[in-house]
Amino acid sequence: MVWWFSVPKVIFGEDALTTELEQLSGKNAFILTDKVVMGFGFPERISEILHDHQWSVAIWDNAEPDPRVSSVKSAAEAMRRFSTDTIIAVGGGSVMDTAKAAWVLYEHPEIQLEAITPLQPLDLRHKARLVCIPTTAGTGSEATKAVVIREDQTGRKFATNNAELCPDIAILEPGFVKGLPKELTAYTGLDALTHAVEAYVSVWKNDFSDACTLKTVQMVFEWLPKSVADLTDLQAREKMLIAADLAGMSFSNSQVALGHSLGHSLGSVLRVQHGLAVGLSLPLTIEYNCKDKPETAKLYAELAALVGIKKADPELAARAFAKKIRQLQASVGFPTSLKKAGVSEKDFNDGLDKLVQYAMMDSSITMNPRDIDSGGIRKMYEYMYSGTPVDF
Repeated sequence: MVWWFSVPKVIFGEDALTTELEQLSGKNAFILTDKVVMGFGFPERISEILHDHQWSVAIWDNAEPDPRVSSVKSAAEAMRRFSTDTIIAVGGGSVMDTAKAAWVLYEHPEIQLEAITPLQPLDLRHKARLVCIPTTAGTGSEATKAVVIREDQTGRKFATNNAELCPDIAILEPGFVKGLPKELTAYTGLDALTHAVEAYVSVWKNDFSDACTLKTVQMVFEWLPKSVADLTDLQAREKMLIAADLAGMSFSNSQVALGHSLGHSLGSVLRVQHGLAVGLSLPLTIEYNCKDKPETAKLYAELAALVGIKKADPELAARAFAKKIRQLQASVGFPTSLKKAGVSEKDFNDGLDKLVQYAMMDSSITMNPRDIDSGGIRKMYEYMYSGTPVDF
């Protein structure tokens, strides 16, 4: 089988931002961000560097969490008015998703976002190229060819993937994540871990994605607790930026699985933050996928060995790995159930049918190594609400 491993040019380390921007070619830079990131002054800092090198710069700061199609269209129209030749996304995953999707509509307004497939030619880069600068260490969107958008009418998230959506350049500037709050540091760190682990058992896994996963798992277990414990630890911040980027490379080229189907649905129906949603799903999906699936259990056992778990029985090793992840979550203040995350029992029960429906519709479920039906999805959510390990 022929396969393609798509990654951007990656620049990392202190002074990565200035070094790369000074070498960037173009004339009309469209900085896409949100109000929160604007408050930190990062877009203005980028604008100043570009102005010093004779660029014209426009800043659009209307990106929203879990971007809707209408928001994406607004960004694309603003790009069009500015005759953009370089798009610079500065923010978290939602900002970068907005930039990718708007880029498509800027170049080809006739394309329907929900109709994009991995094999469909998008014919991008005639008008602009894309630079991504993350301000969180988790989504890895700066390294992926994936995008998640929300329908305006239903609120349902849909994920799409295409090699042409991989950014041209990713700049990992440690200072841009230095002030990330503890809660968001934990949530985004678990997002990165989930990307890596799911990529390792996806039915489209490959040797290149596996290599990125193995390093990611080691780095998250070592550096996430340090990053949460000391928000000024620039080394820990930089290591988590790199881990998130590696995880992005991994899942972008192999795909995520059941945990993201569950997580996307939680975000759509109950508006659970993405890193929290998929992080809650991760240990439960490990326990579900390893049952009576020796080959899958062996893969989880290989990851477990990276964090000191050595058991002869692969399924026992996989379950110990799930337990180890819960211990990591507890150590960084990450909720271990939907109930502890603040979801009321009424809201959960009222939304359960739609949670199941949307999860079954999510494309990531097709990459899972073990089949699951709607009844199984319902049980997964019930176990997730109470924080009970999966035994079926």
